[in-house]
Amino acid sequence: MDDIAWHESVLFELNDRQDVITVSSSLQAADLLLNKWPKKRGPSYKLAVMTCLDSFRGKQPPELVRQDLIAAAIEAHIYVKPQPTRT
Repeated sequence: MDDIAWHESVLFELNDRQDVITVSSSLQAADLLLNKWPKKRGPSYKLAVMTCLDSFRGKQPPELVRQDLIAAAIEAHIYVKPQPTRT
């Protein structure tokens, strides 16, 4: 499984903005979804998890993981802010 960095990172503020997490790749997205996500898990969360898995299998592009992760965060009322990726 190769992890490919996204063109633009995304900042997430969890737990009433106490935890700030920057995600820059599908592997980091999977870690956030599976290990740090709040209990609110709706259809967008499930789609983001499936898109991560499909990305690891080469069936979906990494940028789709990013889009689905942002949608899941919005659904869960998590603050989201795109961040430029530093090169």
